Amino acid sequence: MADIRNTYTNFGRYSADLCLFLLVAQHQQLSMAAKASGLSQPRVSQRMRALEDSLGQSLFLRERRGVRLTREGRALHAALLSPLTEAAGAFAAFQNRARRNQVVILSDSAFASFLLLPEFASLTAAFEEIGISLLTAQQPDARFYPDADIMIRMAPTADVGDTDALLFRERVSAVCSPEFLDRTPGIATAQDLTGLKMIELASGTDAPWFTWDDWMRAALGSPFTARNTVAFNSYDHVISAAKSGLGLALGWEGLLKVDEPGSGLVRAVPNQIESKHGYVLSLLTERQSPASAAVFDWLKATFTMSPVPA
Repeated sequence: MADIRNTYTNFGRYSADLCLFLLVAQHQQLSMAAKASGLSQPRVSQRMRALEDSLGQSLFLRERRGVRLTREGRALHAALLSPLTEAAGAFAAFQNRARRNQVVILSDSAFASFLLLPEFASLTAAFEEIGISLLTAQQPDARFYPDADIMIRMAPTADVGDTDALLFRERVSAVCSPEFLDRTPGIATAQDLTGLKMIELASGTDAPWFTWDDWMRAALGSPFTARNTVAFNSYDHVISAAKSGLGLALGWEGLLKVDEPGSGLVRAVPNQIESKHGYVLSLLTERQSPASAAVFDWLKATFTMSPVPA
């Protein structure tokens, strides 16, 4: 507990300036960041100088037309952007929880990007009397989002309960751009992938989804450790990098439409490997209401996919 207190005390000392740092990094101009934050430009500049002095790091290159992040600034930005954005969204949802007929959906980031957001306008149009909010996290956990009414996450299919619905099972293939496949002749089986660059979704050791090591072990039927890898902490970035020709990515068949013309992706080998996990839609029992139940039913009807024949 003491360590937790020390961590929060240390973060609390810098939190306001770190949020301001993200604004400056976003706008790349002190004047624009000052306008967005409601502070004067000299005050923003003073606080960024104080933050750099406190950290002992130069975060910005100050130029005539604005500012650019230094290497240390880029590292800090990468470390803070996702968690502080999620925290700000969660706090906004907490502030608005008293709103009548408010439904908060907590979703896996990849599911939100590739499936939910393209349908979000239809969802809100179907429930004009309900205020619907969306929070995203790479590994959603309702314990940390007490205002969430509905959750969509990757979870073991064996854990699906009475207030859950299995939308689809995890089924994964190796995908890449057509150009990458053209310039890498001789790919026919999973064995042919072993020396190629593999784009990984960065995660902790407890990630519930396939990693390249998992997928290759299942495809080869023997131990495998990926060596030639590059990692991103966003599945959007993983797929964008694959489309650009950087290398191979793991393609979740329920999220991606690889077979559609113009998808920018092809399967490198025929293997499509299924795990004992899947995307699970949950109606959180402590937050049930007629509004959340109605939105749950809409999501279930919209995103449940038929099982793929074995």
